[in-house]
Amino acid sequence: MPKKTHSATEEGHAEQLDQAEQKMPAEPEGGERTRSRRTFRPRVDIYETERGLMLLADVPGATPEGLTITLDRRALNVHAKVEDHAPEGYNPIYQEYQIGDFECDFTLSGDFDADKIEASLTSGVLRLMVPRAEQVEARTIKITAGS
Repeated sequence: MPKKTHSATEEGHAEQLDQAEQKMPAEPEGGERTRSRRTFRPRVDIYETERGLMLLADVPGATPEGLTITLDRRALNVHAKVEDHAPEGYNPIYQEYQIGDFECDFTLSGDFDADKIEASLTSGVLRLMVPRAEQVEARTIKITAGS
């Protein structure tokens, strides 16, 4: 059976597709129109644990100082600002890695304890622990006679 050969152009397209799969733009055209810099939606894994939810988000290049996590009612927003670390005075002639911020939004359903959400950042991976709210135990309500 003849071996299929690939041209440099086909390999280049395959490489571009691989790179495109590694980072997904927040907008179909590559960046948000309302921002001055490129913004990506990070790849996120969500796990259910006995205590609640654990979210793992890939945010390479982010620092704890550049991370903002907000919860407004049930809307959880994660924003990571990433700085370009190119050497001063150098202009890139070829880049495989695009620098940009990361942002994603989630709507939490169920009863979660907003005051006990914990976040940590290790080696470009953000870990969010969203614990369930404690269930209130059933109780008997005392009835008083009205006047």
